[in-house]
Order: sequence, then C-alpha cells, then structure tokens
Amino acid sequence: MKVWLRALFVGGGWAFGLLAIGLLVGLPQTLQTDRESVVIGAGSAILSALSFWAVTQLPKSPSWPIAIAGWIVGFFLLPGVVRVLVGIADLIFR
Repeated sequence: MKVWLRALFVGGGWAFGLLAIGLLVGLPQTLQTDRESVVIGAGSAILSALSFWAVTQLPKSPSWPIAIAGWIVGFFLLPGVVRVLVGIADLIFR
C-alpha cells in the first residue's frame, strides 16, 4: 500500500508542479490582472513541495509497472481531489 502511495504522490507532485509553473511562469500577463491565478499557482507550488516531501518518507517501489501506473493515476487523481474539495468549500462558503 505504501508503494502505491509513493507513486501517487510522485504523480500528484508533478501535476501540481506543472500547474504552478504554468500559472506563475508561463502566463505572466495574468499575474497583473488576475489574483486568483496567483493564489492557485502558489498553492499548487506548495502542494507540489509537500507531495515530493511525502515521497521521501515512504519506501521505494521495486516494481516499474506499479510506479508508472501510480504516476499516471496520481497525475490526474490528486489535482482532481483538490478540485472537488475546493468546489465543496466554494459551495459551503458562498
């Protein structure tokens, strides 16, 4: 189970890191007009760092198929979970 968590965190870390790079570096014109993208980009950078830190605390995977499947699932699953939680919080505090 810990092997799957490690793979999921690696995939999620990459997804959050790429989102942060896209929002903070790739789209500099939005930084001047849209504060929401700055907050999401900064939050994604923090989540990426936390995901990669969590990976260092878990045992390594000797199986490449598990690692590759976990990276792919984590790349889509962790940002999706965060999106759902943000949507729920938006509905609650509206």
